[in-house]
Amino acid sequence: MEKETDWLAVYQASLYACKIGQDWLRFSLDREGDFPDLDYSLSLISAWNPMSEDKPLPWNRAANAHLLRQLVSEEIPWGPAWGSSLPGVQPSWKEHGFVLFGLTPTEAASIGRQWGQRALVFLDQSQANLLLCAENRLHPCGFRPR
Repeated sequence: MEKETDWLAVYQASLYACKIGQDWLRFSLDREGDFPDLDYSLSLISAWNPMSEDKPLPWNRAANAHLLRQLVSEEIPWGPAWGSSLPGVQPSWKEHGFVLFGLTPTEAASIGRQWGQRALVFLDQSQANLLLCAENRLHPCGFRPR
């Protein structure tokens, strides 16, 4: 019998990056970090590999292109972002995506569900979270923006 993946543990032990202005912010959710003061939320989303099912690179690129068209048409402020597993974390993964600025958890989870995402990274002024899309529930992580 195959062992079920603990996706919360995988996502929490991963590296994330997003572009804010001219600077790239790199962080993991299980550590304190040097983080700018925020007066808005950040949501990291990708259309790659819905429900953590590996898809071919051309499929993932096309899905992200469709997601980008939706963000532009809905006038959602965005920038580039990515997430990846840290060395030694299994399953190994990397996904390119977007950082969305100023959404509520409900708004971000709705977009995540539309694109088949299990979870999004959601940062606000007080806490870093994994936003579980199906449940529309924030799962607090050890990282706290300062």
